[in-house]
Amino acid sequence: MSFQPTNGSSLFLGLSGSQTGAGLRQLTIHNLDQAHQDTVTSAIARILDTDIAEITYAQIIDGLPLGEVAFESRGGMPHRDHPINHCHDKLCDGILDSTRGFRSTFDPNILKFDSRLLFAFQAASPGSRSFDIRLIEIIAISVHQIAVILFILNEGLHKNDGVIEWAPPKSDKIWWAHCPNGPEPTMFFHHWYLSHDRYPSGVAGMVGYWAESRILGGVVLFDRRQPIPGSDVDYDAVYIHPDRENVTYRICRLTSEQKRQLLNFLTAEEPDHSPLPILPDEKNDYRIDPEESPEETGIYRIWDRSELREDAYDQRLRDVWNKLDYLTHIDKGNAAD
Repeated sequence: MSFQPTNGSSLFLGLSGSQTGAGLRQLTIHNLDQAHQDTVTSAIARILDTDIAEITYAQIIDGLPLGEVAFESRGGMPHRDHPINHCHDKLCDGILDSTRGFRSTFDPNILKFDSRLLFAFQAASPGSRSFDIRLIEIIAISVHQIAVILFILNEGLHKNDGVIEWAPPKSDKIWWAHCPNGPEPTMFFHHWYLSHDRYPSGVAGMVGYWAESRILGGVVLFDRRQPIPGSDVDYDAVYIHPDRENVTYRICRLTSEQKRQLLNFLTAEEPDHSPLPILPDEKNDYRIDPEESPEETGIYRIWDRSELREDAYDQRLRDVWNKLDYLTHIDKGNAAD
């Protein structure tokens, strides 16, 4: 796959708001000093070299998720009769080679970031908490932007085969009640990140969030609250919002060990094996309800998850709960009784 943007402008007219906020100055890592730039470049290369990144970006280039991947989504699992269940069990011929070709020629200097993020990263000493948290944010944005770029290149082989547009008959009232506007414009999506009408990159922004979820384990979020005496604001915390079967749907704070493993993988001269994707489990006991708006929780990036529709089912109203989706230790104990 040849990737040679002329000046980058067409690709960056609207990269997802996780990367670009309206009116914010955008810079590339070329603006960093060499040491900080090398850290980011190396970390991106390590991500791209993982098997999960390769298969994820390959699916975007192909134009459809693999059937088994589509059905791994907890919130956005396709209809049981959807053709993706049988029509796309493996990548199309040549896609893996195209993906590897893209990876071998990819220049991270085309990625763009909020200048405030880059300046804060530049000011932080390597290994400091400020350095670590901003590096993770830069990497999450990079994973997202690469997916946006690949989707905008629009070389998918399945654009006209009707798979993306498929919907069950109107007689399936349950499906249409949940999807009153019909199928989503892409099958690459995280169920909580569907607001393409307000993402600067439109539908491509949905694809970026899907790629984060597949590669990193969830959409990566941060604590943006202002510090208040007695509050539990933690600027060093990293949150992840997964979308996989048998994993909680709630936003989870990474444990210290999960964060350490991720940073080791991104920065160590000889890192341990890749921890990706990082999937929350019972050890991730600090959780946030995604039903609550980002304005209320303060846990977000920019332009992120969709608000719960007024007519949407609120999963917190379930009268039977389980040990997977508990919010607190008390809830977990009650679920076991």
